[in-house]
Amino acid sequence: MILLFISLLVFSALADTPFTCNAEYDDLNITRQETNSIEHFYYCFGFHHGKDRSWEMDYFRRTAQGRNSEVLGFKQLKADLMMRLLNLEGLSKTIWGSFEGEKKLFLERYAEGANEGFKTGHLSAEFKKLNFSPEEWKPEHTILVLLLQSFDQTRKTFMRDYDEEKNKEFWKDKAVRLFDEDHLPWASTILKKGEYPTRESELPQTTSVSLPANLWSPFPTIFGNESGSNNWVVSKNKSKSGKALFANDPHLDLKTPLFWYWINFKLPQGKVLGASLPGVPVVVSGTNGNVAWGLTNSYYNSADIMALKDLSDDDLEVIWPRVDVKLWFLKIPFFFKSFERLKSGRPILPLETELKYKLALKWSGYSLKASDFYPMFDLFKGNNVTEIHEVILNVGIPSWNFVFADKKGDIGYGLVGKTYKTTSKTAYGIPLVTLEEFHKEEFLKSNEKPSLLKPTRDYIYSANNRHFPEDAKFYGGRGYSKSFRGLRIEEMLQGPQDIEIFKAIQCDIEAIDARFFLPKLNQFLNVPEFKNWNRLAVDHSKIVPIYRRLMDLTMNEWKVNEYALYRLLDNLNEEQKKELQRFYQEAKTDIGERQWSDVLIANFPHMSKSEEFNFSPRLPGVGDKHSVNPGTSRWNEQHKVYDHYSGASMRLIIEMGEVPKIYLSLPGLNRLYDQRPDFSPWEEWRRCEYREVNF
Repeated sequence: MILLFISLLVFSALADTPFTCNAEYDDLNITRQETNSIEHFYYCFGFHHGKDRSWEMDYFRRTAQGRNSEVLGFKQLKADLMMRLLNLEGLSKTIWGSFEGEKKLFLERYAEGANEGFKTGHLSAEFKKLNFSPEEWKPEHTILVLLLQSFDQTRKTFMRDYDEEKNKEFWKDKAVRLFDEDHLPWASTILKKGEYPTRESELPQTTSVSLPANLWSPFPTIFGNESGSNNWVVSKNKSKSGKALFANDPHLDLKTPLFWYWINFKLPQGKVLGASLPGVPVVVSGTNGNVAWGLTNSYYNSADIMALKDLSDDDLEVIWPRVDVKLWFLKIPFFFKSFERLKSGRPILPLETELKYKLALKWSGYSLKASDFYPMFDLFKGNNVTEIHEVILNVGIPSWNFVFADKKGDIGYGLVGKTYKTTSKTAYGIPLVTLEEFHKEEFLKSNEKPSLLKPTRDYIYSANNRHFPEDAKFYGGRGYSKSFRGLRIEEMLQGPQDIEIFKAIQCDIEAIDARFFLPKLNQFLNVPEFKNWNRLAVDHSKIVPIYRRLMDLTMNEWKVNEYALYRLLDNLNEEQKKELQRFYQEAKTDIGERQWSDVLIANFPHMSKSEEFNFSPRLPGVGDKHSVNPGTSRWNEQHKVYDHYSGASMRLIIEMGEVPKIYLSLPGLNRLYDQRPDFSPWEEWRRCEYREVNF
């Protein structure tokens, strides 16, 4: 009888946790897990995220909640207050409240698995050092992390309004002409003639008010302040093997741990291998054997700062967010900073202006519903590009470019997310609108979004460049990255393609902007090295660091970007010519006789920004600011080096045969990132070496 009772207790305990997750790992530490049902799949997805990336999941969640000060101290206070103003946590709870059916079950199973994984994940170095453990993961936290990533990746489209006001302060009535993104020789768009609806006349332009403004504090930067990405596909007709080829290298901040967690799951319905964001059970770049897909940031306009001209006190509410701040072993409550919101919940940004207008944030993420999230869970089920195309265009979370290729040899492209339907060229700077105009929202319909399926040109690429040329019916805004990378990728895609050419494209280090700026600079500077330079950002070059420093000094001192500098160099006055000579001499002094590998340095700092955690090596960086393989960097005045802070967060290439051939390079460890392995993935990544991954 006693034995029977004990047996019943054991059975009851097992019934509470019906799934087990016993993974194997390949030489890149990619998790390989076999599951016996779709529920088992989502449970193990959560388990491995929770076991291997528990601190990262907790960090993303705390960032979105505005709670990092609780564990990281006062240095996180302003960032936490800004995130409390956004109220992403309240939005995630509202969206989760309307989840239903199998999609609700999937997130519940994922949360159960994550919490089981936390039982060992809490032993990671960060939790030990800071003396805390991850709290229970709830399904709405997955929605919260997705909202955080979406906001972080669309922040540039509204901060552009703020930056344009700064340009107007300095350049006055010259700003609109100087910073115009049209009519530049490196222009490169995703869609080509005949692939988009056109308009019959010039785009009308709305007007703005001159509104000098100072932001009280920036929003925290999680994934990258100036992140770029590349992805492209070629069809069987352009491939030497007769099979479609796919490439993706998202450019994010080079941090530890990696942003991506790689999995290889087997289900009764098939397989899926690829990159996922810890906290979210979706493979955003990878393959199921039938289709390969991958993403880049779209920068299509989905957020704006707007000045409200008819706002009354009755339209506003004041909030006093409380943030608990760690001080030694105590938590001190801080609640002395107030913010304002519209009664609709939309935040009034803490921008100090000389005028009376309140500045509100308009972001399409605030209009999301549960149904906007559902299609993501079908992404890995697609059998061909047509099915993936339909899924992509119905995802509402803003905003990414996806390209895809299938084993039949076909290719496609589609824009993901709610983006504003705009048929006029938006005002330069911050527009002045009524409250009614602010709340009015019209989004591109799925059949209006930039997309392409089985194009006759047999290739598609995106590199954060514009979607439409100047004669398009719709206007995507001015948040795009410069088109230098896109121009170079398109050049290299012209001939027949194979895996080795794809690798060469991903690893290309030509400083593309130098093509256009060196001829102009050489008119005013007598630098023989500039005239003989092949524009490659190679390690041993002594001219690359001088060129980069000269460009940055010039743009910083003159308060211009590449668009404005290109135009300005056509008509320099005598004083500006002298200044350019001075900038060159300063650049030479800063760099000295050092070569590029001594100046561009990649540190892979810990995501928390804490110097207590140092799990990665310090290496020379790779590439330059506008090369396809980017060495996006900022000048460190103290150490007189460039900190290489953003680059390829992974390099993925897939040839879509009956069994896909998969090649991967990662700037770090997929798991056990707080330990030093026998091999150095960072070194392999820097040398642009790939490992073949078994599907």
